Amino acid sequence: MSATQTMLPAGTRGKGFSRLLLYVLLLVHLVFTGYPFVWMAISSFKTNKEYFANPWGLPESWHFDHFVQAWNQGINGYLFNSLYITFFSVVGLLVVATLIGFYLSIRPFRGSKLLLGAFFLGMLIPIHSTLIPLFTMANKLGIYDSFWALFFPYIAFNLPVAVFIAHGFFQGVPKELEEAAMIDGCSIYQTFFKVYFPIAKPVLATITILSFFNIMNDFVFPLVMVSKESLKTLPLGLMMFKGNFSADYSLISAALVITTAPIIILYMFLQKYIQKGVVAGAVKG
Repeated sequence: MSATQTMLPAGTRGKGFSRLLLYVLLLVHLVFTGYPFVWMAISSFKTNKEYFANPWGLPESWHFDHFVQAWNQGINGYLFNSLYITFFSVVGLLVVATLIGFYLSIRPFRGSKLLLGAFFLGMLIPIHSTLIPLFTMANKLGIYDSFWALFFPYIAFNLPVAVFIAHGFFQGVPKELEEAAMIDGCSIYQTFFKVYFPIAKPVLATITILSFFNIMNDFVFPLVMVSKESLKTLPLGLMMFKGNFSADYSLISAALVITTAPIIILYMFLQKYIQKGVVAGAVKG
């Protein structure tokens, strides 16, 4: 045992070992979660023959034409549809969820806890168990085979988690802030949009990234609610790259890289707010 180790207190050595163990676990987690994406990205630069001959190695020459080919085969249209429905669904969700969370936290009324509990209960309902009733409703309302048939379910099924996070955050905001706004003559809606909404960036970022993942990656709702080729989203569009008897896996890998790029870019921009938003919602919720 060295002289330095002998001088260190037992508690310090224990903390050092715990930290080392944590780093090792995080490194293992990073390898298991990050390697599939790296493998997919590398595969997108191979030929289909090389994909099967050498699945785990680097490509002999880097082929960028798969990305051009995937783009020209229609991935750009599917990408636009997914971003379009995701953007407007997330914006609608942010407005509705933060308004509900704000009002229930600063203007509690008789039955507000019951109403809040009803929202939280929504987190327990498997969304795909409602497909048949929603399909029937969309047909009767005449919105089947349109983006409206996806827009309302996406907002409704992401609402429980969003309200949970928003309500927890607004409960932690000092009451004096609302009182100062009221003294300045603000109505409750002006107080929300001019005072509370701008300080809720961590919550907005957390709700945005969580709902963006759910909506962008959803496969079942577009499969049931949309049949027009011009309205299909990315998860459905990726199926078009697979033939009946064969598939160009390098081309599919390139399409998947294009598909995941918007989510990674969004996460990189919003990551600094996500932890704050989750903690704010969890502690006070």
